[in-house]
Amino acid sequence: MVERRAFGILGMALVLLAALASACRGSDTGSGRDAADGRDLMQITFRVVATEKTLPADFFSIAPKDVLIRVATDQDKLQELWSYFGLQVQVPSVRWDREVILLLGTGESSTCPFRVGEITFDGASGRLRIRLDRPTGPGMCTADFSPRTFVLALPRNLMDGGWREMQVLGVHGEPVVPLELP
Repeated sequence: MVERRAFGILGMALVLLAALASACRGSDTGSGRDAADGRDLMQITFRVVATEKTLPADFFSIAPKDVLIRVATDQDKLQELWSYFGLQVQVPSVRWDREVILLLGTGESSTCPFRVGEITFDGASGRLRIRLDRPTGPGMCTADFSPRTFVLALPRNLMDGGWREMQVLGVHGEPVVPLELP
């Protein structure tokens, strides 16, 4: 009987300790620390509007780092970029007062397609970081270059936050690409 009561008290103490540790951490504000330079990174909410296995016809001549990024800030520019990237699905309607559209073209393994893992913003450097992830699991990825375009909706307020460049993490060389606005 004493052992059972001791385990009960010990269990309650562990639950209380876990609750205190969680409270001491504070709430998650959507920001993190960049381990490389210690700066705060802001998590960016995004949505994948479309993704297709296509790239612009001139991709290899204008994207020497195998990454092409363009931004649309209105419907006319989105329509133009939609055609340029060769996207086949219908052009979506966008709430331009709240969002901008980023088109990211790159290559991936045909057997291990990318997905957008997270997007962060470093206000001090003006760098938006897009992390592309590959699925994990058994099997090998082929070392081919299969086209991939992601169309992402991002908060429009990034345009006012000093956004100057993008870095694509997860691709070869993790290139930094300057922001080109329409």
